[in-house]
Amino acid sequence: MTQVRRRYRRLAISAVAVASLGGVVVATQPTDDGGLRPVAVSVDPSSLYNSAQQRFAAGDVAGGLTELRQVLTLSPGDGQSLALQAIWADQIDDADTGRTALDRLTVVNPLLVATARRVIAGVTDAAAIVPSTEPTATSGNPAIVILGFGLSPQGTMAPELIKRLAAGKLQAQADPTAPIVVTGGKPQNGVTEAAAMRTWLVDNGIDASRIVTEDRSVSTMSNAQNSATILAARGINSVVLVTSPNHIRRAAADFAAAGLAVAGAVTTPTDLKKYATPLSKDKQTGIRVEATRTAGLPASRQPLLPSDQLPDVGPGLIGDIGGKILEQLGISGSAG
Repeated sequence: MTQVRRRYRRLAISAVAVASLGGVVVATQPTDDGGLRPVAVSVDPSSLYNSAQQRFAAGDVAGGLTELRQVLTLSPGDGQSLALQAIWADQIDDADTGRTALDRLTVVNPLLVATARRVIAGVTDAAAIVPSTEPTATSGNPAIVILGFGLSPQGTMAPELIKRLAAGKLQAQADPTAPIVVTGGKPQNGVTEAAAMRTWLVDNGIDASRIVTEDRSVSTMSNAQNSATILAARGINSVVLVTSPNHIRRAAADFAAAGLAVAGAVTTPTDLKKYATPLSKDKQTGIRVEATRTAGLPASRQPLLPSDQLPDVGPGLIGDIGGKILEQLGISGSAG
């Protein structure tokens, strides 16, 4: 505990703790003699976090990182903000900020270190994928995951989904022991994407015992999350993804963020040449945003207290409350 406290003191710029107690948001600032002084703050770290996430979604990476720094000034132990800081520092190749964030996160929440690294590596690897229609040679025991595509109102499959299934069949023939996951909810006329896909595969010679239906997802994010849960129960942690060229990079980033190593990718021939060039960093913001969501880093958080309800509190009350909060957090009033 002593080591953690010392590390926090070295890292804090203008605050080392923030909490809400009895409707008061309290932080600390350093004093001239090297100690810490509890103060009231009118800026809620959750609001800053939410604004940062909005900026990332809009492609304003520098602005989002600026607001995350403000969050971490008020609340240096905010694991989600540290994870996002590491992930988005990678987007602009700011290695020092990313490394510092991961070092701090190692102290705060080691599990989130793994999450952040997974997203960073997943986005990097996904951006480098050059779509190919050729079956992938694999080792180990990966599952084949064929991603769904919206059905017609009558419950019939679009031509592009049939192309995905044909590509998945070729991969299944190349890897005859691999289980096959077909994904997609959104039922039309009482039929889910996954059910229609399973029927096609069986009708086209794939053993029904190999096929697992994931029929609850409504997006690529939930495709990845639900598939990860299904495959974890079978002891499988890697996949070969089958989808369209315009979808493969986003899907690969999401599946990596969900904890599944992407061992290979097979696509349909649709607009293949259009996606022959790997994504440069400036083109990766979209898949990075979605990967953070897939990994469980929330797009927004509930504010500690609405800004118009922050009370006007006197120095005595703040000192009393702040001291109690610091005591609860195990941080003394001295920076030594």
